Amino acid sequence: MASIVLCIEDNDLNMLVMKHVVKRLHDVVLREAVNAEEGLEIALNEDVDLVIMDIQLPGMNGYEALQRLKEHEKTSHIPVIALSSFAEKVDIERGLEAGFTEYVTKPIRVGHFLQIVERLLMSTGGVMLDQE
Repeated sequence: MASIVLCIEDNDLNMLVMKHVVKRLHDVVLREAVNAEEGLEIALNEDVDLVIMDIQLPGMNGYEALQRLKEHEKTSHIPVIALSSFAEKVDIERGLEAGFTEYVTKPIRVGHFLQIVERLLMSTGGVMLDQE
């Protein structure tokens, strides 16, 4: 059974990068949302295994969306990776203290990012990197 990864990202180029990165994983379906509200709706209505979320989103920001995910019984267990251009130590600490499972800064280091995604998905049901 395929894992569902939800990426909440409002920047088209960053979403395109995420599509190409996630293609390297076996049995992973990427669901896309351009804002937190749309992402929360997907998370509540589908069996999402992992959320990758930009911090700076139009309307509700990533911190607010994370709080909503953690408050809802259906989504409180889902690991959430923060994806942000805020890369200072204080930003990373703030993100982890807020409850993000991981905090990844942009531009992403693809190999490192894939290791994080693979580890988190394996804890929720398993995924393997495409070795081709």
